[in-house]
Amino acid sequence: MKKEVKIGIIGCGAIGGNLAKYIDLALKGRMRLSGIYDIDERKIESVLNILKIKPKMSSFSGVIKEADLIIEAASIEAAKKLIPEVFSGNKSLIILSVGVFIRYPAILNSMIDNYKGNIYIPSGAICGIDGLNSLRQGKIKRLILTTSKPPKSLSGVGFLQKRKIDIFSLKKETLIFKGNMKEAIKAFPQNINVAATIFLATGFKNIEVLIKVDPELERNTHRIEVEAEEARIKLQIENVPSENNPKTSYLAILSTQALLDKLSSRIVVGS
Repeated sequence: MKKEVKIGIIGCGAIGGNLAKYIDLALKGRMRLSGIYDIDERKIESVLNILKIKPKMSSFSGVIKEADLIIEAASIEAAKKLIPEVFSGNKSLIILSVGVFIRYPAILNSMIDNYKGNIYIPSGAICGIDGLNSLRQGKIKRLILTTSKPPKSLSGVGFLQKRKIDIFSLKKETLIFKGNMKEAIKAFPQNINVAATIFLATGFKNIEVLIKVDPELERNTHRIEVEAEEARIKLQIENVPSENNPKTSYLAILSTQALLDKLSSRIVVGS
């Protein structure tokens, strides 16, 4: 029998907590939690309380050292700190704060040149990654990502606070940001990781990003429009926000669960 893969999770918020529970309940015999970590100890305790098999390791370096595969589900800055430690042990890594590769491009270059482990990036809050990835071989002329969210999904964003934009006072759909991918990820590091995922899938650097607030919306919506010589693609995804964190789309959690299933399964359906 194939031995259980030891999983460490960095970040015990909406995504990390749900993944810990999924591994504990659904992947028993294939994967097991060897450790979890968060800078907020209350979050660690909250996750431990819902697990049947409780991992003993809860220090940052200890979780990395003990695990075969580490899941980053914290933040861009946490991912920046995590990646060099994972490098040194050549561990496998799942990254959810994909914006780290755009905010700190030297990390991506270093991984390509030196890293011997496996890097996995879930499709997150979007679909159609297979088609977008296919166009990496083609000639993309224009790529636009339009993200529309209800006010609660963008609460507490520093970019909006600095510009004194009160999103909760808006009465209709309002464009609050228009710029390129790098500017978007810098301004909305927890809200626009999808732009980084699209870049990594397509290799197209000149992604145009529009972010809107719509008080009538109940779901986080992403519209992707691609104009290429080989194809035209239009995708629209409407995501239910996570109950624990409205900034997180539940599809991002499900996509990572599906990736873990694929990694631990002998039968794989789809590309």
